[in-house]
Amino acid sequence: MEQLSLAPLRLWHFRVIYPAVVVFLLLIGATIALWWLILMQIRAEREAIFERAVSSVVNRLESHVQQHEQILQSVQGLYGGFVQVVRDVFELYATVPVRNNTAVLSIAYAPCVESSRLGSYLHYARSERYWDYRLFPEATQPHLFPLLYVVPPQEALQRTGWNAMVDPVWREAIERAYQQNALTATPWIPLRTAPDTVWGVALIAPVYRMHPHPFSELRVGERFVEGIVLMEIAGHRLFQQALATAAPTDSLIAFEGFDVQPAPGGGVRHVRIMVSPNWQEASWREPALQTERALRIGDRSFFFRFATVPQFEGRFQRWLPWLVLGGGVLTSFVAFGFVLSLVTTRSRALALADQMTRAQRRILLASHDIIAVWELDGRWRTANPAAASLLGYEPDGLAGQPVEALVAPGEREAFRHRLATLPDEEAVLVELPMQTATGQLRWIGWSLTLSRRDGAIYAIGRDVTAQKELQKQQELARRQLLLAEQWALEANEFKTEFLSRLSFQLRNGLTGLMGFTELLARERGASEEERQGYIAAIQESAEYLLSLVAETPEVAAVATLERRPVPLVPLLTELASWAERHGQQLVLPSLEDEAHVVADEGLLSKALQALLQGLASAGIKGTIHLRLEFNYTEGGSEWSVSVPATDKLCRIATLLRDYPPLQALRLDDSEAMFAFLLAQAFLRRLRGELRAECVENSFVVLFTLPTQQPLPTAALSYG
Repeated sequence: MEQLSLAPLRLWHFRVIYPAVVVFLLLIGATIALWWLILMQIRAEREAIFERAVSSVVNRLESHVQQHEQILQSVQGLYGGFVQVVRDVFELYATVPVRNNTAVLSIAYAPCVESSRLGSYLHYARSERYWDYRLFPEATQPHLFPLLYVVPPQEALQRTGWNAMVDPVWREAIERAYQQNALTATPWIPLRTAPDTVWGVALIAPVYRMHPHPFSELRVGERFVEGIVLMEIAGHRLFQQALATAAPTDSLIAFEGFDVQPAPGGGVRHVRIMVSPNWQEASWREPALQTERALRIGDRSFFFRFATVPQFEGRFQRWLPWLVLGGGVLTSFVAFGFVLSLVTTRSRALALADQMTRAQRRILLASHDIIAVWELDGRWRTANPAAASLLGYEPDGLAGQPVEALVAPGEREAFRHRLATLPDEEAVLVELPMQTATGQLRWIGWSLTLSRRDGAIYAIGRDVTAQKELQKQQELARRQLLLAEQWALEANEFKTEFLSRLSFQLRNGLTGLMGFTELLARERGASEEERQGYIAAIQESAEYLLSLVAETPEVAAVATLERRPVPLVPLLTELASWAERHGQQLVLPSLEDEAHVVADEGLLSKALQALLQGLASAGIKGTIHLRLEFNYTEGGSEWSVSVPATDKLCRIATLLRDYPPLQALRLDDSEAMFAFLLAQAFLRRLRGELRAECVENSFVVLFTLPTQQPLPTAALSYG
């Protein structure tokens, strides 16, 4: 009491007020961190919006470029599918793309012509209804590429006969096309000069043939040069068509495109190919974000420079981080005052807590449950004397030792995972098998409460070994009942089939007896009256027995399985899907569509799923091989399922071979053993026998199922 009276005199001691100081510093640090995070988040959001806007424009441009490239490739494909492409065929295939794409100025075909065969070529060109066909401009190159077919027709009047090899730009693009065997593109050049200049690019695709051309024997590698197909694309129309459908983000950016070309005096020059309407508005000041992207046309890259518009960043986003910083500082001071008002009573609370702790110590020492404190990393800090009575270890000897060392080896990995995922300030129940000092295994049910504030885990452990043994026996009994149920069903079904067969045989015999009795009644004898009396008695007895036998199938059909031919292809396909959902890859054999077995489809599916479940419970999650062999002569099919062998699977195979099912289940009560026994019971009901073996590092499950000779295809179709 004297200490409690002196406590108010030391309220402002640093040891008293340090929690308030710590809270203040933490809140200031959290405020600065929040300010920085919001600043970074706003910056990241701006970059993401800018990236989406840029990607939207680039994707639309790339989509239209690919569309035009595909058109040219389809025209190029004509020469691979036909021996010779004449003018009408070319115009038929090229007219529709030209009409549907406003950016396409023309699609043309230019054959490779040697100068020495120019006369023959001119004769051929005029025979294609180009009556005034002529070559321009004049050229002396050994190989020429004059335009022959041009679509649309109005372009053909001015373009037919133009020799592309005269222009160095076109010649370089044509040579690249054959060297690379791919689409090539010219630089950004004027494609038309009258009446208005039209700028754009030309795509060139090489065309080959397997035999020499009538007008040229030029070869590239093992193939002969046929010529080229080309497409002239008006750049302004292409970009206008690609960006005709505006995206919501287009207004946030401005962009310009340019082509990098060699300068006449050396070096490079940037030729502008397009510019957005708001580019001048965005370029008068330093943009918040900017980037460059490349647009691939053929084998040539055109570059686009993107920048944000001035109004890209809103005022609220600009001031939000600073508002958060100011609010956080103000909140820190308020929290400091509030915590300071609370900690002034801490001294009195400590004195009261000390008195209460004395009573709690008595409870701690007298408890039969382990009451302990663990470190956050899973080491013992303190424990009550119950640890000695339950585990055989003195509390002082446990201090600093890892709790994991006392856990059964098979459960240590799960214990580490559970310990790492404990929620804060929330009780969690965990049951662990723990080894005592004498080597005995005890199940301890722990109630764990992690407190990050205290830096400890509070643990209360109770011996639940008896309960676990009871649960184990109950689970074993449940599994035995399930297996016994399947065996009972198997016996009942066998009895049903036996009675059905017996009824069939008796019915045939009695029917024959009655028939012979009728024949005997029609014959004449010495004592007709006496013979008729015996015959009547025989017939009456036979009819009575027949009526009894006729009722036997009705009784026998109560629990009969629906055995019929089950198609295997859909059944195994569904089984593979089921295995994939459970993390397994089932490799199926190649089967004919009419492959089948005689079984109950539902029971067969359960048996196969139980078999795969047993493999999964034994740790098999990879590839599982299923093989099938049919012997229609003997009416059977042999199944085998193989996986890599493990010690657990080989032990299961030994128990299945050497022990009866219930005894094997008592020796190994794992989920895997139960699944194999359940699959065995299902297969026995289907008149199949299951056995397992470990052979040459492989675990193989073998079983047989009945089948029947398939009907001919014609008979099946008629039915």
